[in-house]
Amino acid sequence: MTMYLKNVLSACMGLWFLVSPWVFGFDTQTNALFACALFGGLQFVISLLALGKKGKRVWQNWVCLAIGAIFILVPNVFHVVLMAYFLFVVLGFITILVNYANLYADEQ
Repeated sequence: MTMYLKNVLSACMGLWFLVSPWVFGFDTQTNALFACALFGGLQFVISLLALGKKGKRVWQNWVCLAIGAIFILVPNVFHVVLMAYFLFVVLGFITILVNYANLYADEQ
């Protein structure tokens, strides 16, 4: 059950990354807009594909983990506003943690 919630949380963060250029007003920076749209949309779709899957061999969780790392780097590359910088780093880190938790599921 918790793996569903983790993947849904990852998908919601992907949607946030997708709309963040318009929320923070850096939609005029074409490269930043393209990066957020591409990686945010990719995280959303792949997180939905990972619903119900767990373990080290689930490629969807590995891809989302890598996208989280990319979103930690995005504000450093594109020089976004401070609030966007903070949210990108924090949510990128949470994306990594959530998908890492799906890779190494609880053993009982």
